[in-house]
Amino acid sequence: MTSILVVEDDDAIRGNLARLLRMEGYEVTVATNGIEGLERARALRPDVVISDINMPGMDGFALVEALRADAALQTTVVMMLTALDDRASMRRGMRSGADDYLAKPFTRTELLDALDALLKKRGRIELSIHSAVQAREEHLRRAFTASLGGQPLTHPAALDAPADAVPDQVLQATVLFSDIRNFTSLAEKLSSAEVAELLTQYFERTSDPVLRHGGRHLKFVGDGLMAVFADTMADAPIAAARRGLAAGLAIALATHEFRSWLDERFGGRGLPAFAVGVGLHAGEVTICRIGAGDVRETTAIGDTVNAAARLQGASKELGWTVVASSAVLQEAGEGVETGGMTSLEVRGRNGWLDVAEIVGLAATNADLEHGMAAVAERADEIRRAVEINSEITARAVKGALRSKLSTLRGHQFQPGDAPLRLKGFRLTRKLASGGMTEVYLAQRDDDGLPVVLKVLEASAERGGANLARFIQEYALLSRVDHAHVIRIYDQGFSDDHAYIAMEYFERGDLRSELRGGMARERVLDVVRQIALALEAIHAGGIIHRDLKPENVMLRPDGSVALADFGVAKSLLQDEALALTQTRHGEVVGTPFYLSPEQATGGAITPASDLYSLGVMLYEMLTGSRPYSGETLDLLLARHLTAPVPQLPQEFAGLQPVLDKLMAKRPADRYASAREFLAALDELPLLRTLATR
Repeated sequence: MTSILVVEDDDAIRGNLARLLRMEGYEVTVATNGIEGLERARALRPDVVISDINMPGMDGFALVEALRADAALQTTVVMMLTALDDRASMRRGMRSGADDYLAKPFTRTELLDALDALLKKRGRIELSIHSAVQAREEHLRRAFTASLGGQPLTHPAALDAPADAVPDQVLQATVLFSDIRNFTSLAEKLSSAEVAELLTQYFERTSDPVLRHGGRHLKFVGDGLMAVFADTMADAPIAAARRGLAAGLAIALATHEFRSWLDERFGGRGLPAFAVGVGLHAGEVTICRIGAGDVRETTAIGDTVNAAARLQGASKELGWTVVASSAVLQEAGEGVETGGMTSLEVRGRNGWLDVAEIVGLAATNADLEHGMAAVAERADEIRRAVEINSEITARAVKGALRSKLSTLRGHQFQPGDAPLRLKGFRLTRKLASGGMTEVYLAQRDDDGLPVVLKVLEASAERGGANLARFIQEYALLSRVDHAHVIRIYDQGFSDDHAYIAMEYFERGDLRSELRGGMARERVLDVVRQIALALEAIHAGGIIHRDLKPENVMLRPDGSVALADFGVAKSLLQDEALALTQTRHGEVVGTPFYLSPEQATGGAITPASDLYSLGVMLYEMLTGSRPYSGETLDLLLARHLTAPVPQLPQEFAGLQPVLDKLMAKRPADRYASAREFLAALDELPLLRTLATR
C-alpha cells in the first residue's frame, strides 16, 4: 500500500486531504508543521509527501530541502501545495527539489490525477533501476562461485577471499561508495528500457575495475555501487586502502570513457552532463548475511560503511571526484596524489574526519607486479578523467549556488512572506549591505541556532581580489577551533559568489562596551581572552593583521571572540602565492591600530598583532587611542616614531607591559602571545581573576 504523509497547518485542509486519500486506499499520516513532518518522514519513510508551503517554524521549502539532504529520503516523491497565482513559490519549490506542485483550491480529480502521474513516473524510473541492478547482480553471481559476498572469484586479477570466511565476520577494511550525480534528472529524459540499458552499460564498465582491484561484497543501491577491500590474506601484497584508491580512480576513468558511449547512444537528447562521485573510508567493517532460506545476501554494515557513503555524498558539494579519509591515506602507502583537503562532520562514532581529494596514484614496483599496471600505464589519462569529472561536478554545484545567492540580492523581507532558504538555513532579515557584500540574520534548521550569513557577489571586473580574500577568510578560520575565535558553520563558493555562515553575536562588538568605559579588571580579562585567541591562530600559522575593537565580538556570557579575518595572512602560504599579497608600501589594516612594520609595508609577523593588542589595551584603559593625526601620513608617522604614551597613574603598574607590546621594533616585543600571557600572570591583579 502506498503511504502518504500530509504536512499542512490548516486543520480543515489537512483533514480533508487525509479523508480523501484514505478513501482511495492510501495509507495516510498527518503532520501540522514542517518540523513534525520531517520527524515523521524520517521515522516512517513514506512513499509520498504532500506539503503546504507557508507553515510556522519550518516551511515547505525547508522541509523539501531537508528531505533531499537525507540519503534515506532523497527519492521520496514530494508534491507542494501553493496558491494559484504564486508562480514564484512554484518555481522555488521545484528548485528546492519538489517533484510537482498543486495549486489551491484544487478538486478531488486534480489531486488524484497529479498523484497518479507522479507515482507512475517515479515507479517507471525505479523499475528501470531495479531491472538493471538485478541484471548486473546476476552477472556477478555467475562470476562468483557462490553469492555476491565472499567466495573465491573467477577473475584473473582478483585477490581471493579467505578460505575460512564465515558469516558475521569483522574485518579491518576500506569501503568504497560510488554514485551517479543527479541520476533522477537524467533518467527522466529516458524511457524505462533506456534507463536499464544505460545502467547496465555503466555498471559493466565500473564494476570490472573494482573486481580487478580485489573489491568484494559488491552491492548495488539504485545507481550507486558499494565494495569492500580487505587485507584478507596474511601476505596480501597490496594494502586494501591502496587497492580501493586505485579502484576509485579507475571508476573515474571508466566513467570518462562511458561518456563516449552516451554521446553515441543518446546524442541530441539533452541529457545533463554525466559525472560520478566516489568516497572511501577505512576502519572496522562487519560482514553479515541477510535474508532467509535460499534468498540470502552478504552485505557490509557499520560506521565505516556509513562514513564512506557520507564522503561520497560530500564529494558533490566539494566539487571533487574521489574523496578519501585520512585513515585511507595513512594505510595506502606512498605515491598518493592529493588535491584539496578539508574536514567533514560524519554522524556516528566517526565525528569529524579529515579528508582529501585524490587525483592520482604513482605506481610502485609492487603495484606493477600484482595486477595494478594500469595505474602506471594510464596515469595521465586517469588524472585527466578525474579533472574533467570534477569540472563537471563543480560547474553544476557552482551554477546552483550562484542561482540561489543571486536571488538574495536586493530581496525585500516583508512580514508574512515565506523565508528565503540556503542550505539548511532560513534567512529572516538583512543586517547590513555595502558594496559587494550583504549580511543576513538566519536560523539553522536543525536546532534554530541564530547565525550570520555573509554573502559576496563579485563581478569579474572588480571583485576578483575580494572573492579571493573572502574565500581565504573561511580557509583560515576552518583550521582554528578555539573558544575565543568566531565559529564557522558552513560555506560555499562559486566563480563570482560566495557565502559564509558564522556565529551570531547579539551583543555586537567590543566598541559598544568600550564607549561606556571599562573597569581595569574587565580590561585585563578581555585582553587575556584576545591573547588566547592570538595564541591559537598564531599556532595555526595565521596573522590577523586587523586587530581592533570592531573585530572583537561579545557573547552573552561576557566572553569575547576574535572575528573578521578578511585581511588575515597565512604564515604557511608561499609569499608569491598569497591570496592577499601585500605590495611594498601598501597599508593593510585599520590605521589607528596597525603596527610600524605594517605602516611601512615591512614583514608582518605575530608580533604585529601584539602591537595592535597594545593599542587596544591603552584605549580600553584610558578611553582614547594612543595616537591620532590630522592626516593618514601623520598618523602613520606617529606609529613609527612617537614614544609609547604614558598610562594614568592608577594604571602605572601596566606601563611595562604596554611598553613591551608597543615597542617600535618587533624584536623588542613579547616573543609570542604565550609569553605575553605569562607576563600578565605575574601581575598581582591577574592572580585574582578567574581565567576563562
